[in-house]
Amino acid sequence: MIGRDRLIERLWSTLERQSLVLNAERRMGKTAVIKKMAAEPPEGLDVLGMDVEGLSHPNEFTERLVKGLQTSLGTTEKAKRQLGELWTRLGGTEIAGILKLPEHSRPHWKTVLEQLFAGLAEVDTGRRLVLIWDELPWMLQKIIDTEGRPAAVDLLDTLRAVRQTAPGLRMVYTGSIGLHHVLAGLRETGYPHAPLNDMRTLTVPPLAPLEATRLAAELLRGEALRVEDRQHTAALIARLVDHVPYYIHHVVATLADEDSVATPERVEQIVARALTEPQDSWQLEHFRSRLGTYYGARAGLVRAMLDTLAEHQPLSLDDLHQRLDVRHQRLTDTARRLLEGEREGLRDLVKLMQRDHYLEQDSDGRYRFALDLIRRWWQLDLGIDS
Repeated sequence: MIGRDRLIERLWSTLERQSLVLNAERRMGKTAVIKKMAAEPPEGLDVLGMDVEGLSHPNEFTERLVKGLQTSLGTTEKAKRQLGELWTRLGGTEIAGILKLPEHSRPHWKTVLEQLFAGLAEVDTGRRLVLIWDELPWMLQKIIDTEGRPAAVDLLDTLRAVRQTAPGLRMVYTGSIGLHHVLAGLRETGYPHAPLNDMRTLTVPPLAPLEATRLAAELLRGEALRVEDRQHTAALIARLVDHVPYYIHHVVATLADEDSVATPERVEQIVARALTEPQDSWQLEHFRSRLGTYYGARAGLVRAMLDTLAEHQPLSLDDLHQRLDVRHQRLTDTARRLLEGEREGLRDLVKLMQRDHYLEQDSDGRYRFALDLIRRWWQLDLGIDS
């Protein structure tokens, strides 16, 4: 992995003090970062990384957790035996390597999970445990959809309580969709708690320009592509895709697939084609199609804000509000009512769009797209001249 050593060092430093929430826009390489952390932990740490996106019940979460712990704590036969004895005491079974809790325990999964973590304190490994759960927000949303909001609330509260009673334990929640959306939905039904207030939130950013250029150069070299000035071409690739690793890989892979000479002109053509091709191989349409999921009734207003910024960025909040007034008649009834409300509501929405990596704020307080690549795609899709 190129360009993430400093970030990973920062994450480990944070975990010495507290648990953390790690979020990122899609394609930033978040999953690669946590996989490297799980594969190469510092001395004295046991790290369990789990992709929990496909789980939809706390029982499944508990079963997957114990199965993973059997591996991550398996440094000694004693640890394996202690964990197995604990699972049996909790009423769990293992058939052909598959761990299951009995059906009758489903209403009591919370107790099972609490006892499991309490029992982990008895498992003597002499090492600190770090639990990394990738795409936890998607799991919580599935639990809400299948089991109801109380089950998701209980899981969040139980995990927070465990952190308070196990000072040596660390948890990492990750997700490309922010936990703040899930929590906002829960608060609408009266959930008063703050289950993340003991965790630090960090974001996986694009690569630094020098590291992004280095990545592109190494990929060009690895593909043995013909290139007159590798450093110049690599810097151009990195700049055109805002230093995002996923898109850097795509540009170089396309050059290799087409057996192209890696000239600056060819690189610019590949990026321009990716922004307009109907197949949408870079899946850029996702930035617009997810608005309804993220913002519900406010999605129309968010779309209008992004349309406006694509054409006129950067804009102060007042300028953005004025330009939205011009578009007033093109908004849906719901979006129009939101725009006509208090100005503070628009400010709150802009802040939420920053947390969702759509927007960033410059030193003068003006707003713009967080990634210029997405702004270019938005302009082209709307037929706006840049």
